Amino acid sequence: MSKPLIIVGDSHSHGGNVLNSSADMDIGGKLVACEGDEALCHVHGLTKIGAATSNITCGGRRVACDGDRLACGAVLKASQDAVDCF
Repeated sequence: MSKPLIIVGDSHSHGGNVLNSSADMDIGGKLVACEGDEALCHVHGLTKIGAATSNITCGGRRVACDGDRLACGAVLKASQDAVDCF
């Protein structure tokens, strides 16, 4: 089942958003987020994207998809639906 990719600025279930990306891949000018990229959590402060579930990698790290989790347990929510991961 495919799920939309996460990009910088996307939100998550604890409030806050993905802050940065180390990827060189973008969707509509916004960089794709990968495992280890930072996010701000309104409950836990600065955190990182945990283990991503996609089979797509960028720079040796899996890209994050809708429904993946931050290290604090928050669930990522994709804002775009043009590009999916599998």
